[in-house]
Order: sequence, then structure tokens, then C-alpha cells
Amino acid sequence: MTQLPCGHSCLVYFLATCAHCALFITFHISSSTFPAQSNTQLGRNLTLVKENMANIIRSPKSCGKWDNNELIAYSITVTAVPSQQFFPQGTDVPLTAAGLDPALATTDSYSADVSDSTHLFLAYLRYATTPFSDDRNIRVPKITDFARQLLITLGFKEHRYRVCRLEIPLLICDDIRKFAEISLGLQDLGSTEMVPLLQMNKTPIDRSNIEAHMISATIAAYQFNNNMWQEKGLHPLDAMTMPCVTMVGTRPTFYLVPVTKALSDAVISCQYPSARTEVLKCEVASDCKGGMEAPEYRLVALQYYVAFKSLAKSHWEKFIP
Repeated sequence: MTQLPCGHSCLVYFLATCAHCALFITFHISSSTFPAQSNTQLGRNLTLVKENMANIIRSPKSCGKWDNNELIAYSITVTAVPSQQFFPQGTDVPLTAAGLDPALATTDSYSADVSDSTHLFLAYLRYATTPFSDDRNIRVPKITDFARQLLITLGFKEHRYRVCRLEIPLLICDDIRKFAEISLGLQDLGSTEMVPLLQMNKTPIDRSNIEAHMISATIAAYQFNNNMWQEKGLHPLDAMTMPCVTMVGTRPTFYLVPVTKALSDAVISCQYPSARTEVLKCEVASDCKGGMEAPEYRLVALQYYVAFKSLAKSHWEKFIP
């Protein structure tokens, strides 16, 4: 417990992790109002917090090694928002309005009385959700196979994009040997080869740090995309909002990650950035405890994906010529 000169108590917590001693600092002020004479001292204490955060030891790590300590070290926060805020156009749209077969949401995964494309989607869903006794790490490719077929079925794979697994470099702490392994991404097959959308997949029992892995991958994608721009003689962009999805089992969560030059430069130089980065996320609103194997959840999740396709495209069209 620390006493400020103004007489207000302040709790400071320090959490050290491994040898890197990443600090997590939380202030709790005992009063909701402050006398005028305390403002200067309060400002000094907040400045001290920022200085402590700037002194956190940062080390070069590939994206798969990132955890919440890296998010803290680079002043990145994740804020959950309701669907009506995340998707301005709404999500309550019939699948038929998007040119999709309604049987995608309503048909049992073992049904054969559907179109070939719907049958293929349901077959991958069954494959991803059927329990197996094999090692848990073998389950991840099954989820990724389903997620890839899902993106293709919903039309993310347009004529100029491919849906594929990606490995791209991450320049961090001046180390050129680090990289991002991305479960799935869209890659432009045109002249730019840029990456407009990322998806990370995990099993329910191995979901730890999926957000940190995904966010660090967007920084790698920002660097990669700007390198592609420069190779084409174009001026690098100061900011890109990267649309992303994480898939735990068959339950997706949607994200918008605003990656800026300031954040990328901070990661490259191992410095605390001058501004905080706020990532927005939206989870599928459903009382169902299962995943897309449950038709009631599948319908809502597919509607979110349809809305996300439009939202994602509105962002990536700003940085893919």
C-alpha cells in the first residue's frame, strides 16, 4: 500500500514472469473525487507508471510465443463489444439474402439430401467435431480444414484471393529470425500478394494465448503488407485495420485490430509505444454451450460470418489496391 501526498491510497501490484520480469501495474484510488491540489501529484504518479511500463524488459519472440505480457508490454488492450456495435449493418440477415443455402444451418451433418457444396461443408464440420482418441495436437488441422471450407463456402475466396496457411516474418527487437504461423489467411493472388484477413484456430483444451498469437500475427501482416507495397514502388501505409477471426473448436470470435506504424516501430525497436492500441472483439451471442455442430448455434455463427465478410472487405479495400 502506497500513500500519495494528497492523502489518497494507491495499490500497486507487480507480477513477474520468468526471467523477463514483465510488470503488470494496477492503481486503485480510494476516492472518486480529488481535491484540486492533488491533481499535480496524481499526474506525477501516472507518469511514473508510464515510465515503469516503458522499462519492462522485452525480448524477440515469434508470434506463437506471445502471451498477455507482450500485450501489456506494447500497450495493447482487447475490448469486447456487442454485435450491434461491432457490425453496424446488423447480423440478423437470412442466409438466402447472401446467396447461401439455408440447409447449411439447419441440416444434420449426416444428411445426404443436400447440394454437393453443402454436403462438403457438413462433412468437414462432422470431421472437426467428432471425438477422436488421438493426440490433441492432431485435432487442430481438423478444425483448420473445417474453417478453410467455411470461408470458401461463404465466399471469402473470391477470384483474386486464396485461403491458405501462412508463415510470414515478424521483425521484433531488430531480430529478423522471428515469424508468424497463421492457421488461415486470405492472400491476394494479384500483383500485391498482400494478406487482408487472418484466422487462428485452437482446440478447446489448448486455447491459451490465442488472442496474443493472433494480434502479434496482425503486426507481422502489417509489416509484410507494407513491404509488398514498397516492392511495387508504393508508399507504405501508416495504419491498417486487420480483420481477424479466432476459432476455438467450432466457436468463432471476430476482431478488428488497428495496427499502426507507431505500434510496428515499437515492436521493431522493443520500445513502449506512445499510444495505446485498442482491439475490438465480438463473440457470437448464443446460449448454446456447443459449437457449430448444434444447428441453433450454427445459424447465428453463419450470420455473423456473413456480416463479417462485408465488414472485413470494407477495411481491407482501404489497403489493398
